[in-house]
This record gives sequence, C-alpha cells and structure tokens, in this order.
Amino acid sequence: MTGGGSPGEEVGDDVEADAVRDGDPREIEPADIGPMGALIAVAFTGAVIAMVGFMLSLFVGDAALVFVLLGFVVVLASPVAYLRFRAVGAS
Repeated sequence: MTGGGSPGEEVGDDVEADAVRDGDPREIEPADIGPMGALIAVAFTGAVIAMVGFMLSLFVGDAALVFVLLGFVVVLASPVAYLRFRAVGAS
C-alpha cells in the first residue's frame, strides 16, 4: 500500500495512519491521544469557562466572576496534573 508521502513510499498496516489519511476519526482510540492531548483539551475547556465567565460578568455583575476564577483554576490544574502523571509513570 502506498501512502500519502512521496511516491512509492511504503506505509505499513498502521490503523491510526490509515484513519487519519482516510479522515475517519472513529478509528482513533482515546488511548492514542495520550496525556498531552488531554492536557490541551482540559486547558482549552478551562479557557472557555473563563471567557464565558468574563462575558457574563459584563452583563450579570460580580457573581459571574466565579466562572472566571473556576476557569483559571482548571487551566492551571491541567499542567500540574500532567506533571503528576509523568512523575507517577516514571517511578
């Protein structure tokens, strides 16, 4: 089977590479994402929560600042959790 690289380049039976090339996201397992993907997803979610809280604070007032603080906590907890995961895996 020839891949998407240079002509004649041989690509093995790598299911993940085939799924990415075919554009079929159902073939990628959650374990393929790994801890770094989870870190990005959690940090992005925290940033969205913080932005929504900021927008709400413009209309609602100080009560929505809880969402801003919660978003920042999630954003900052994500790298700490990743470092902890790496430290546990190394031992």
